[in-house]
Amino acid sequence: MANKYSKMDTLKYIFMKKTNNGTVNIGKNIDFTLPEVGQAIRATGGIPPTSWSNFVLDLTRKKNTIQQRLPQEVIDFGYDLRKKTGRVPDNSGDNYCGTFVYRGFDENGNTRPIQDWLDWGTPDRVIVINNDLPALVRAFISNDEASLFSVIDYCDIFSKIFGQKVYRIQSPMKWQPNEIDGYYMAQDGENICAYPVEAKAVSTADDINLVQMNGQYNVFMEKYRELKGKLIVRPIAARMERDGMMLAVLEHNPEYDSGNNNNISMFNVIETIKIVLNPTIKSWMDGE
Repeated sequence: MANKYSKMDTLKYIFMKKTNNGTVNIGKNIDFTLPEVGQAIRATGGIPPTSWSNFVLDLTRKKNTIQQRLPQEVIDFGYDLRKKTGRVPDNSGDNYCGTFVYRGFDENGNTRPIQDWLDWGTPDRVIVINNDLPALVRAFISNDEASLFSVIDYCDIFSKIFGQKVYRIQSPMKWQPNEIDGYYMAQDGENICAYPVEAKAVSTADDINLVQMNGQYNVFMEKYRELKGKLIVRPIAARMERDGMMLAVLEHNPEYDSGNNNNISMFNVIETIKIVLNPTIKSWMDGE
């Protein structure tokens, strides 16, 4: 069923309400919540859907331009749109939905668009790993994201690339509002290494969204506050490829501050690794 509301009208309403028609708070990042989206849908004559938790996510797909994310009236103030998750730090119980991110203007006077997608670049390492899938699994495995984790586990890929025994805790881990595709850990002396994994299959049109991974990172830090100083979180981006997979090992950039440093990356890329499976998997090679 088609949406019975306009996302652009909804966003314009929220922005103009929070900035008093562009007269206050310009130059600052402006958060908005899920309830505020519902209120704006109704205020602009729309009918809210059953759920609008993906309201911003659907707009910020990699293929979308800034003009497909926001109405021009908002862009003209120097803003772009970013998904934001988590609970508002007050007693309302509301969850964030997104942020109008102030980006400023380039030399031509155009708003600088956000680049929130992982740039894979050239792999730092290429590793050939024996395909240890049992014959029955190899015959029936598909090419979706779940199959990626089957290969990671059967071939013990993380243990091999990190040089330490890495255990899968759970896949997926549904820690709302950020579902983590894969959850792995390892013991390193007194430290615990956590590896939250964001995975994409061959058939997925989108690539790795760093905002989503940042939300997952924040969930880990919040859940394990008692381990502060002993918990090392290294998010992993995993992208299936026909002959194996690409992995990007990340670390959170301590200089990133979503409120002030909009041009600083959320993560530093420690390394990217190309995994080549020997032999390859037919369903991955065929894309079927």
